[in-house]
Amino acid sequence: MKWFKHDSDAHRDAKLKRIMMKYGMEGYGLYWHCVELIAGSVDQHNITFELEHDAEIIAHDTGIHYERVQEMMSYMVSLGLFENSAGTITCMKLAKRLDQSMTSSPELRKIIKQLHNNEQLSAPESRQNHDPVMTKSEQNRSEEKRREKKRSVFTPPTVDEVRQYCQERGNNVDPESFIAHYEANGWYRGKTKIKDWKACVITWEKRDKPKQDDYKGAI
Repeated sequence: MKWFKHDSDAHRDAKLKRIMMKYGMEGYGLYWHCVELIAGSVDQHNITFELEHDAEIIAHDTGIHYERVQEMMSYMVSLGLFENSAGTITCMKLAKRLDQSMTSSPELRKIIKQLHNNEQLSAPESRQNHDPVMTKSEQNRSEEKRREKKRSVFTPPTVDEVRQYCQERGNNVDPESFIAHYEANGWYRGKTKIKDWKACVITWEKRDKPKQDDYKGAI
């Protein structure tokens, strides 16, 4: 959908006031950013009202730290601004604020009418033999996205893992200093989230090599 209704006094809502009290305009802006993402993905083929972007993508787009995005989103869920089902964020209140004038899609207009009449949300007739909110092909795509996301999740190494890798490479990188450095920076290198800590070890190794060569030359 290209647009949705936004009350000019939304900032007076008690739940949004709590967001602003705790996180300021950063939290308020994040809330509406997520609502816009959800609304923008709604059409006759997608009526899940699901937030397709994960915390890492949102952090990249907004410039807010990944962990802070997660923290704020969790707080918004606890306030009832969003729903969280098995890691999937939705905003069903947005569905109830839709107006038939916002779309020319018969499917969406039917759903909007049901919501306004307090009827149970049901699948469009063209999807009777499928899941109420997703066709089989959509389920497959969603499952593929989840597997891809799981593969791409970065797990920080332990000191022992770094030490073992450094021993394998025969370098003089100090594992404890390495871990302490990146933990202090939230496992970011500049503005980029680290995806391969071993590559960082190699960078440290190359950085320290000139020092080692100078030391050997002095001997």
